[in-house]
Amino acid sequence: MELIFGRENAERLREKYTVLDLETVEKDGVSLEVFCLIPADKISLGDLPTLEQYTKLHAEFLEGYKNKHYDYCRQCITYLMGKFSGEVDTFYEEILRRIDQIESK
Repeated sequence: MELIFGRENAERLREKYTVLDLETVEKDGVSLEVFCLIPADKISLGDLPTLEQYTKLHAEFLEGYKNKHYDYCRQCITYLMGKFSGEVDTFYEEILRRIDQIESK
């Protein structure tokens, strides 16, 4: 997974590549939007017919996380793990870890 910082950079690359939103990171009062680029060689021909569906599910997963619908996030992750050639799996695992921490409080 290649990280991209800034929406403008991500939008420019979306024309030719699969780019997924990840999260907005806040540091010292500055917000930085983070995206990931899925290299074309990581997407098999067999995955092309479902790529749009999984991209949409990824966006719905992020919306669920933002709105604190954690059960929905867990359901999404069961379908998303391993997709995009596993390039985003570490991100999904991190979000699950965060959810578990929030719910254990």
